[in-house]
Amino acid sequence: MSSPRNTIAHALVARWKWLDGFASFFSAIVGGFYKIPGPGPIKTLLHGATVGGYTALVAVDLFILITGETALVRVADFLLVASFITSLASIASGLTDWNETDAEERRTGMLHGLLMVTASILFVVSLWIRIGGAADQRTIAVAISTVAWLILAVAAYFGGEMVFGYGTEVNRQAWVSGPAKWEALEVTASGLEDRKPVVAKTKKGVAVFVAKLDGTIYAIGNTCTHAGGPLNEGTWVGEDRCEIQCPWHGSRFCVKDGDAKRGPATFGEPRFETRVNDAGSVEGRATG
Repeated sequence: MSSPRNTIAHALVARWKWLDGFASFFSAIVGGFYKIPGPGPIKTLLHGATVGGYTALVAVDLFILITGETALVRVADFLLVASFITSLASIASGLTDWNETDAEERRTGMLHGLLMVTASILFVVSLWIRIGGAADQRTIAVAISTVAWLILAVAAYFGGEMVFGYGTEVNRQAWVSGPAKWEALEVTASGLEDRKPVVAKTKKGVAVFVAKLDGTIYAIGNTCTHAGGPLNEGTWVGEDRCEIQCPWHGSRFCVKDGDAKRGPATFGEPRFETRVNDAGSVEGRATG
């Protein structure tokens, strides 16, 4: 991944190699979890629920302090607990996204993660004071959670730069548009051998993974949706050897329908219908 020089993260982490130590530590912990695919929309929901919940908490806390409306105290405490729970799932999903990054992108993610951990610890301290402290200590608890929210906001900004600045977890096939009508793929059916994929291209230049499986020809996108790896250089896996594993980070896709079967990829591949014309050439068209 290139280092975009128009981001704040670049100005900060370009020489912050001390973040690499933290990155190695956390990578060792989460190394196996990314093997489980997690739907991107669910991750987005978790991030939104966490930031939105903590923001609502701060708003309710300030309302109580300004108006003296103590009836909303339990509402604020509930928001804190609920937001903390969603934050744990959000942090876990974020770590799986970050685990296969490198260089500045990796350091930016680590900075984002450390800020999130710091904010989470402060939220827990605030909760502990709210539950176990005296009534006159609630103002201290509110102050701590407000500081935690400010740190969370900074962390969220760097999380946004991960996606929009570095392209972390962006679907590499998002802008791919396959042919709506049948189109020759410049591949002959007779030239295909079982489970020996070839790469064809549409007229618009879309790379297509074409392979024969047990006598049937299948075609999906050849660019891994996770980080752009070439699937044709991958390994056949699965019980019936119908899944292709990306050579870069190990994402697995079912060649029959393009579905992502194992992460870190969270999006499936574009799928193409295939047929053989009278001349013996393979034709394809996009499905869905």
